[in-house]
Order: sequence, then structure tokens, then C-alpha cells
Amino acid sequence: MTPRVLLLAGHEPTGRAGLLADLSAARARGAEAVAIPTGQTAQGTRTFGTFPSPARVLAAQVAAARELGPLHAVKLGMVVGPAQLRALRAVLADLDAWWVVDPVVRTSRGQVLSRLSARDYLGLAGPRVVLTPNLDEAAWLLGRPVPRTVAEASDAAGALHRFGFGAVLVKGGHLPAGQGVADVLALASRVRVLVGRRLARPATRRGTGCRLASALAAELGRGRPMVTAVRLARAQVARYLRTGQD
Repeated sequence: MTPRVLLLAGHEPTGRAGLLADLSAARARGAEAVAIPTGQTAQGTRTFGTFPSPARVLAAQVAAARELGPLHAVKLGMVVGPAQLRALRAVLADLDAWWVVDPVVRTSRGQVLSRLSARDYLGLAGPRVVLTPNLDEAAWLLGRPVPRTVAEASDAAGALHRFGFGAVLVKGGHLPAGQGVADVLALASRVRVLVGRRLARPATRRGTGCRLASALAAELGRGRPMVTAVRLARAQVARYLRTGQD
């Protein structure tokens, strides 16, 4: 089966992150990707800005995409503001598919990308929604300090899962040296720690969170079990870090 995946994210023209990174990752998993920009970004060495897509344009583009075929999964990345989120929720309200929500609110440099609140993201919880925050985003969502150990990351994943998400994957790539590299997957049955190897990350290889979420959406859309889908998505990100190819 070829899953048809709706990618909703900000457009970063270099493709190092955002919608173009999503598109590359989803296609690498064999998905048919529908890529709709929730906003435009300008991210240079001195220039920075975010510019939201009009809510009515987003709604029309998603509606048109649905008319052309079924959607098997949705990946939601950067959303500039509440109006865009409301439009997307309305036009997708009846969709029976997995959502992978990557709560992108700041760049790696700390620049603000989104005006959404933690409550906005937590309000997306549902049995077929996977939340994929990194350590900083998990702390922001919960209003607590950033996890510094695997045990703290596990506790954060469990706390977020209790809001009603089908699964929560807390990405631990930025755990302090000595903690190793471990992502934490919280499911209804248990919390799993997925241990990995720390890989060198060239400055040009950004957007690993975007790629992970999009690869995960593709595999869930194909019908993979959650743990299998997560492992395949993690393996793809590791390959990207090693080779620069999705």
C-alpha cells in the first residue's frame, strides 16, 4: 500500500527543515505526499521572519487535496497562529487517520515561529494523535524544567500521554553528554526507552525532528504498528545524519 500523507508545515526555502524536509522524508518512505505550507519563513544569518498562510487558503487547499484522494495520515508541524489551526481542525474534523503532531514553536536558535500556546497543542490530544516533542518542547508543554536524564524524559512522556494522546515520543537527542541518546515512547501499555548511538551532526543537517515526524506519519499511514513505525522513522533519521540523504 502507498500511503497518502498530508504534510502541513512552514516553508523554509533551503529545505534544511520545514515542509521541504518533510516532503523528502515522506517520499523516502514510499509515501505519496501532499505538501501544504502553513506559512512562509525567512531564516538567514541576519534575516528572520514568519508569515502565516491565510486560513481560508489553507482550508481550500486541504479540501481540494481530499477531493483528489483519501488521506491516510497527517503530519502537523509549524502553525503560525490560532486562526490557521482552527481552519485545519475544521476541514479535517471528520478524517479518520493518524495525526503526527510536531510542536514546532521555535527555531534551533530560539527564534519564535508560532503564536500557539501549550494549551493549543494539548487540545489536539486524541487516540489517533502522536505527539513528538523534543526535550525543550516537552518542558514547555508541561510548564516544567527541561528533562536532563532519561528518567526525567520518561516521566515527561508519561505526563503528556495522560492528556489523551494515542502515543507520545519525546526525542532525547539533546540529553547531556553521559546520558547517551534515547528517545522515549509512551503508550497506553507502557513507556519504552529506545536507545541509540550519538551521531555527529554537521551544521547543514537540520530538520531531524521534521524528518522523524514525517517518516513516522508515512509508516503509520501504511498501517504499521506504532513501535515498528517509530523504529523505522528513527532509522531513517540516523541514515540522514550519517549520509545527508533521506
